Formats: sequence, structure tokens, C-alpha cells
Amino acid sequence: MNHVTLAQTSLPDIPPIKFLEVAAAAGFDGVGLRLHRSPIMAFHPVVGDAPLIREMKRILAASRLTVLDILSFYLLPKMDFDEIRRSLELGAEFGATYAMAIGDDPDWSRMCDNFGRFCDAAASVGLVPSIEFAILRHVATLHDALRLIKDSGRSDAVLALDPINLIRGGATVADLKAVERRLLPYAQIADGIMGPGEPGLEAARRNGQNERRLLGEGVLPLREIMDALPPAVPLSVELPPPSGERSDAGAWAQRVAASVRGFLETYHRDTRR
Repeated sequence: MNHVTLAQTSLPDIPPIKFLEVAAAAGFDGVGLRLHRSPIMAFHPVVGDAPLIREMKRILAASRLTVLDILSFYLLPKMDFDEIRRSLELGAEFGATYAMAIGDDPDWSRMCDNFGRFCDAAASVGLVPSIEFAILRHVATLHDALRLIKDSGRSDAVLALDPINLIRGGATVADLKAVERRLLPYAQIADGIMGPGEPGLEAARRNGQNERRLLGEGVLPLREIMDALPPAVPLSVELPPPSGERSDAGAWAQRVAASVRGFLETYHRDTRR
């Protein structure tokens, strides 16, 4: 069975301690922590808050939750690498494996340079840099992410695959199968729906934000995507409640966990046949 973690983007509005408690109670194996400010998501500062850090470490140890990745480090025209390094150092303290970047700079050359600096900073504290492509950002597609890694000359960087961005952006499972396995050491998982004219990047950008769904309630070819990934790949669940739905954080985490575990149990049972 895959190691399943809950990304903090699934419950962006609750503070870190509550998030860890909810993830542990729902039975997740680990978490993804937002330790760096996002330009679009709620942010609860952790870096520099010694009492908060101690309590988070205590909960992680007591619950045996692992930290899969830390997020999100946006590649922008202006970047504060001193602040980024502090976030990366804390991620390493928490035992994270990956540090996830998102490319959103219209100047490709500058973004490649900044991605290289980010990769160096991550590697200096023992973290593996990853890049997530997202349809509303400048690194929007699987092709864009692979090009960024190549043009930056970063053999240490990997992909943080999000299935809904993969499919909505116009890539196929065949495209994913063509990617080197070493670039796919972990992946996100969630279901989702398509908008008018999709899949395809132009239509996806016109339609706007992703509409994620519990596994089995959307239209993504999740079984085929799983087939294209390395066996037993760790999975990060990025699945906030649907737009307009009010849900208790604990109850939502339980629903998400049940959805993912149910999908994986069926998938692995069918795969063994």
C-alpha cells in the first residue's frame, strides 16, 4: 500500500497544530507542511516561532506522522532567498524529504536561474527540490516542468505531479508513461472535473481554478495514472472541500482518508489479480 500524506492545502484555514492533530486522527501516514508564504493561499507562520515548532515536533513524534514535503516556494521575478533558506532549514528539521516549487515568472531565463538557486538551497539542507506544474501558472504543463528541469541543468530536481493539472493541461497518460521514473518519486492524488472545452491548456485557463473531488467522484483516469507511476509511490492528498461546501476540518479529513484508502485498496486488489 502507498504511504499517504495529507497536504496542508487540503485544510488551508486551520492552524498548524490543529492540522497535525486532524491528520493524525484521520489515519494519514504523514503530512505536507506549508512553511513558506503563498501568494494565493492562507498562511500560518511557523518559522521563528520556537514554542510552536516544539509543539509541532512533539505531535509529529507522538503520532508518528512523517513530513513528505514542504510548500510552496513560488519562482517569482523577486525572491527572498534568505527567507526561503530559513523555511528550508525548518523543513529539514521536521524531517521532510521534498521542497516543492511552483514556476510563475514570465521571464523564462530568470526563472531557470532562480530555480537553480532554489535547488542549491534545498540540497544544502538535504532536501530534494520538486517542481509542480499548474495550469494557471507560467510552468503550466508537464512539458513546461520537464523543460524547466532540463534548461536549468538540474539533475537533482523531480516532479510533484498533480493529476488534475496533468489532464486539464492537455497531457495524456501516455505522456506520463514517457517520463523517466526517477523524476516521479512521489505524486499528488485527487479526483476532479473538467470544464467546457477541456482537456487543453487554453480552455483550462479560460475556465479557471481546479474543481477537485473525492476519489471516484470526478472524471480523472486515476487508475491509469497510478499504472504509469512507480510501484508504491508515496501519495500526497491535495483535496480541499468543494467550493461552497462547509465542513468540519476533522470530518473532512476523515472523508478524504476514507476516499483515498478505498480507492487504493480496490486498485491494488485489482492489480494483483
